Amino acid sequence: MKVLKDSFIYLIGELFAKSLPFLMLPYLTRKLGPDGFGELSYYLTMLSLFAIFVGLSQDGAVTRYFYFYGKKALNTVVKAGYLFNITISFILLLGCWWFKAEIMAYIVLATMFQSFVNVQLALRQCQQQPFKYIIIQIILSLTNVLFTVAALEYFSQELVAYRILAIVVTNLTTFLIASLVLGDLFRDNYRFTWQRMRLGLLYIFSFGLPLILHQSSFFIKGQLDRIFIYQQYSKAELGIYSAGVQVAAVLPIILMALNKAIVPYYYQGLKDNSLTIAKIKKYTLYSLPLSILPAVIGCFLPEQVYLWFLGQSYVGSKYYVVMYLLGFGANLPYLMLVNYFFYHGKNLMISKITALSSIVYLILLYFFAKESVELIPYALLFSNFILIISMWWMLKNVKAK
Repeated sequence: MKVLKDSFIYLIGELFAKSLPFLMLPYLTRKLGPDGFGELSYYLTMLSLFAIFVGLSQDGAVTRYFYFYGKKALNTVVKAGYLFNITISFILLLGCWWFKAEIMAYIVLATMFQSFVNVQLALRQCQQQPFKYIIIQIILSLTNVLFTVAALEYFSQELVAYRILAIVVTNLTTFLIASLVLGDLFRDNYRFTWQRMRLGLLYIFSFGLPLILHQSSFFIKGQLDRIFIYQQYSKAELGIYSAGVQVAAVLPIILMALNKAIVPYYYQGLKDNSLTIAKIKKYTLYSLPLSILPAVIGCFLPEQVYLWFLGQSYVGSKYYVVMYLLGFGANLPYLMLVNYFFYHGKNLMISKITALSSIVYLILLYFFAKESVELIPYALLFSNFILIISMWWMLKNVKAK
């Protein structure tokens, strides 16, 4: 019952928090137009790329540390991660200054504070504090909408740059509230020493470095297509494509909300042996028909519904919505499988599997992008099939620590 209760709290809270930026999508598509929205999508792709190296999967490292070692010295691990984050961000900012890349500097700052917020959310999740988790999410969403609308209404030029700057201010504001008002980042009874900080950094590196390949693989499958389209097609075509993907992206938001609620109990079940491999495989099979249901629903909705939501300039967006609902739906069986490997620290193995899937995706993307934008979603579908099959096969053979 507690699992169901917390899952409901996480789901409702996440949907409410994420619905505000989602409902802002029609405002952005109309305010920026297909060209501007395409350019924004390109820069947000850069944000996702920087997040791999700046964040270094610190939120996942914090969650695993809590379940393996408890709360003792947890704040030291958090601070060690923040120290690394600030250092690498400073180096990237120097590069932006040298090349006079102003918008890229905004991207680095947005990435840094986004990583800070993700760690704060992970702390609430692993300690099973769904209400604090949701409050942080709501603050993040509200400030995102408020700062973005204020910036785009006040300024009339360089709207893409001001949208990114609004993200920077949003992430900074949310982090300060989460860590200073709702958290205890600087109230730690565990005495600080540089030796403990060094151990914290070593733990962050040992967890995060093997996952760079894993995260890079997901970047390739989730973001690299924008770069291909940006280079070979018009900004308007990228804008229509990206708008469709953004609408479909509501599905992984729902799935990740459910996953965040279930992970603590999934891990606990593995810890006390109540969740077996046989049960995981059974639940994965049950999830397969559910994973294609959103795409079926999206297919039956008329084109005019999508144009009403996004604007009349986004003709053709329905196709991308349906195709990516199908592709994103594969996250459901994937999450059922991959959480087992995360719990047992099989990060390198996860990275190898996702790398294989990404290689398949990259090859298909290269050839499909040369032919037509409309073929690009098939690269995700085929590569996700390879990913799930590989995870399923490895579940039978892996030996937990």
